[in-house]
Order: sequence, then C-alpha cells, then structure tokens
Amino acid sequence: MSRTVIEVRDLCKHFVLHQQGGTRIDALDSINFTVRAGECVALYGPSGAGKSTLLKALYGNYLPTSGKIIVHCPQGAVDIASADPRTVSMLRRTCISYVSQFLRVIPRVSTMDIVAEPLLSAGVRAKTAYERASALLARLNLPPRLWNLAPATFSGGEQQRVNIARGFIRPTPILLLDEPTASLDAMNRKVVVELIREACANGCAVVGIFHDDDTREKVATSLVHINERHDAELKSA
Repeated sequence: MSRTVIEVRDLCKHFVLHQQGGTRIDALDSINFTVRAGECVALYGPSGAGKSTLLKALYGNYLPTSGKIIVHCPQGAVDIASADPRTVSMLRRTCISYVSQFLRVIPRVSTMDIVAEPLLSAGVRAKTAYERASALLARLNLPPRLWNLAPATFSGGEQQRVNIARGFIRPTPILLLDEPTASLDAMNRKVVVELIREACANGCAVVGIFHDDDTREKVATSLVHINERHDAELKSA
C-alpha cells in the first residue's frame, strides 16, 4: 500500500467580515480526508462550498481556524495549519507545487524564465531547466514565438498553459490544482490529463478542483464531496 502524504483532520475555516458588522462565514467545517502517493483526489461540490478555500489552506495561503493539515515530505511530517511562515515557504520550495486559476504576470519577465524559475531556484543547471521548460511549453502547444515574450498580453488560455508548465516543471511529492483546464481547449485539456496521470504514476499526491466533468472522471481516483453545509465525505471515483 502506498504511503500517506496528506492528512486533513477536522479542518475548519471561518471568515469574519469586520466591515459588515462582524458577519461570520463558515467556509469549511470539520473536513477530513487523506491522500496517498499516486492518488488524485478531486474536491467536488457546488460553487461556494469552499473548494478553493480548502485548496488555499493546503498551500498555506489561508490559516485554518482549527484542525490540522499534516504533510509528509522528505523533511518529515509538518502541520501546515500551525507552521510558521518560514516553514511554509520551505515546503513550497521543496515539497508542494501549485497551479492556481490565474497566472501571476510579472512585467518584462519572459515566459521561458517564468516556467524555468522553480527548477532554477532548486539549483538545477540553467541548461537543464530551460530544456525542460521548452519541452513542456511545446507539449502544451504554446508557439515558440511566444516563449521569449512576457505573457501579460497573452490570451487567457495561453497564460494558463504557461501557468501549468510552471506548476508541473518541478516534480514534488504534492501537487495542488485549481481548475487547471478551465480556459483550455479539448486538445490541451488532453495534455493536462496526461501530465496529471504521469505525476501520479511517479508517486505524486494530487489534490485538484476540476469543473470539467470529463477531466475529473479521467484523473480522479477519489472525490471529497463538500456540500452546502460544508460537510466532507471521501468517496472512490
């Protein structure tokens, strides 16, 4: 049996809107699930159920109100819910990759540099990093004429392909995906499905949000159902 990589225990997240009379929003309530190496767990539920909130908590962007998020990385077991910012930053550099819904565009930085940066930061030789970036961009059907341009003026689909290439370029034990195929055509959705399956085959633990039913059915090994009351239940896909 494959090893457990992520454990989510009794996770709760509440937001208080201080400028609206202290209104409290219960975004997540008592979420429990585990993810093993080689699994792809899809977060499933209606809009507003808390799927993106949960994914951001797994990445350390949101501090949970209570509960634990234990990740088992080469450095050992760490509870992201209580880890200090330096530890969270270390996990992002070495253990967790994340593909958000939107590319954070950096002025005057080329597409090639944006995609290669995670490998360069990890100490990989520049030649190897740029070769890997070129291969991923070509696989995602981004024309070579765009590789040396900053992606600020790219279409939404082109920017998302840059985002995906950056997220997949550095193999890590954990991969988080927030609607990676939302703005892609059928051909590039197929490529992303292949990339996810390859990551799982290499032992990566994947957690993702997939609003495209076909993509979710092709990659998910199990579903975490989050309903309107924010209860969660882990089911086989």
